[in-house]
Amino acid sequence: MDISTYCNAGCPQCHRTNNDNIGKKVDWLPLIQWHLNDFKKAFPKEQIDNIKEFHFCGTWGDPVMNRDIFEILKYICDTNDYTRVSIDTNGSLRNEDFWWNIGVAFGERLRVVFAIDGINQEMHNIYRRYTSLDKILSNMEILSKTQAKAHSQTIIFKHNENYIEEIKQLAYAHGSKRHVQVISDRFNNIYNGVYEGDKRKYKDENGKEFFLERANNKKLKGGSIDGLGMELSKNVSCRWALPRNEVVINPDGQVLPCCFHANRFFYLRTQTNTEKYEWEMKERFNSYYDNYIDNLQSYNVFHTPLSKIMTSEFFTETLPKSIQGDNPAKLCIKNCSNRTKNKHQFRLVNETA
Repeated sequence: MDISTYCNAGCPQCHRTNNDNIGKKVDWLPLIQWHLNDFKKAFPKEQIDNIKEFHFCGTWGDPVMNRDIFEILKYICDTNDYTRVSIDTNGSLRNEDFWWNIGVAFGERLRVVFAIDGINQEMHNIYRRYTSLDKILSNMEILSKTQAKAHSQTIIFKHNENYIEEIKQLAYAHGSKRHVQVISDRFNNIYNGVYEGDKRKYKDENGKEFFLERANNKKLKGGSIDGLGMELSKNVSCRWALPRNEVVINPDGQVLPCCFHANRFFYLRTQTNTEKYEWEMKERFNSYYDNYIDNLQSYNVFHTPLSKIMTSEFFTETLPKSIQGDNPAKLCIKNCSNRTKNKHQFRLVNETA
């Protein structure tokens, strides 16, 4: 779930960051924040009873920026005795009291993943701009002293690829029990008509240019797609179609099968260029989304119960046939097969004893 498009950070490869001024968000992104009453409307008790876990992981913002995050978690846990909650955050938010209180309140039902991208502030700040490594480590350590699960993740680039082991040990020393390492695959883009390959240019808040470079793939030994043990092939390797019975919910309440679909769909839905929107919808999603687009409220949790959305023809027949057929949606081919993309975002998962 994406319940906030607000963020304190300015990570250069984040979808919300303005590449020409990483101190700002992209102009077209609306500022959205779910309040507790919004969440209750989307998820009354009868819907929460069907849900194993809520995973708050923001593509367009950090979930801990949501001012009602504690109250939302409390509502979930008070409503149902077994539903779990997890949060992915940059971790440089709130104070130690917040992290202690949230860990004590939700205990073993809560998992939090903190972002640690360097062995010191200078290295960490190259990508994780406007965040404090010391604060992240302190917040994670405080949470780890409760019954909640403290985990961590590192995004690997050229500038930190030789410090993978040191970063992992730093995370363990501050309470992390599970550390995930992933090489950024957000390169090979065309920006302002220029192909940038494995080295991409950005501008900071003062207009100064800097670069991020892709890490050497061999620096990460082992790993698999999203940690699921799947390898790329001509066929689409889809985590949603396993089936995991898992979906992504965008800030506007739209329900999509995975982040690749959800991110692009949210971007296209917020554009004012209708010609570009219509072309990209056809280009990225093929005809599989025709009925979905014509009936958006039928796939939005503010208008339709999630259980009904999950049992709709779109999710039970249309998408599975697309993935298993000879002509999947182009987003699936691009991101989860090797037909057009040989380099992929592999994850290596390590756990402490």
